[in-house]
Amino acid sequence: MLTRLIIFYSLLCKTVFASEATIATKVGAVRAGSYKYFYDESVTNACDTVLFLNVGTAMGVKDYDNISTAIVSGNPVVTIVGDHAPRFPIKLSSRSYAKYYNEMVPILQRLVPACKDKKNPIILVAAHSASGQAAIKALPNLDRKPDGFVGLDPFSINDLRMKIDDSIPSLEWGFSKTTCRVKINNAAKAAYKITNSKNRVFYRVDNVSEDVAHCVFTDKGCSFICGLKADGGWIPAAVATSIQSFITAIKTGSFNKSNFELPGQGEGKFELFVNEEDPDAKSEL
Repeated sequence: MLTRLIIFYSLLCKTVFASEATIATKVGAVRAGSYKYFYDESVTNACDTVLFLNVGTAMGVKDYDNISTAIVSGNPVVTIVGDHAPRFPIKLSSRSYAKYYNEMVPILQRLVPACKDKKNPIILVAAHSASGQAAIKALPNLDRKPDGFVGLDPFSINDLRMKIDDSIPSLEWGFSKTTCRVKINNAAKAAYKITNSKNRVFYRVDNVSEDVAHCVFTDKGCSFICGLKADGGWIPAAVATSIQSFITAIKTGSFNKSNFELPGQGEGKFELFVNEEDPDAKSEL
C-alpha cells in the first residue's frame, strides 16, 4: 500500500509541475565516447537517479530528446544519452561500453551540475537495440554495479548464453511482432528471461494491431535502418512512467505487478509481465 501511495504521489507531482519543467541539456564528449545529458532544473534533488541511455545502431546522442525529456520532466532523474562508439554505427562492443561507463560514472559530479553535491545516486543502465547486448555483456566489468537495467528492445540477447546478475533488477520494453529485423525472441523478452524472477518487469507492446516498430523510442526513427510508424506516440511518456515505478521498486524492494500498471497510458495496447509470469504463455491480447 505504501509503495502504491509513493507512486501515486510521484505521478501527481509530475502532473502538477510538468508544465513548469525547465530542462537543462548539454552535448559533450569524453575519451570513451559522447553524451548528452538532460535534467529538470525545477526539481529538488534532480540527481537522485542517473539513467545512462546508450544509443542503438547508427544512432547518436541527439536522437533521443523526446524520451529523455519525458523521463526527467518533473522527476529527480538525470538522463545521459550515451554513445560508446560515436565514430562507428555498430554498438555491440561490450568492451567499449564498459570503458565508457567506467569513465563516466566517476566524473558525474563534475560533468552534470545537478549532480555536483550528490555522491551516490541510484545508477540505472539503459540501452536501446544493439547497445542492449553491449550493456548486458559488460555488466560484470562495470566498476560500480548499477542498481538496475532498462532495456528498450535490447538486441541481440541470447537467453541461453547471457545472464543478468541476480542482484540487478530489469525493466524491459519490447514487442509482440518482429520489426526492423529485431527478432522478438532475441530482444526484450529474452532480456526479461535472463533476469532474476523476483525483480523483473516486461511491457510487451501489441504491434500486430498497432503500427509500431522497434525505433519508436527515437525522435525520428533509426536513420536508414528503420523509420517511425504511424502509431506509438504514447510510448515515450509510458516508458517514463514505468521508469519512475521501477525506481520506486528498487528503493522499496517491492516488485508487485499492481505498481507497474499504467492507468490512462496505452490501455489495451500492451501486456505486462512481472516476476514469475511467463511471456511465452498464451497472449492476453
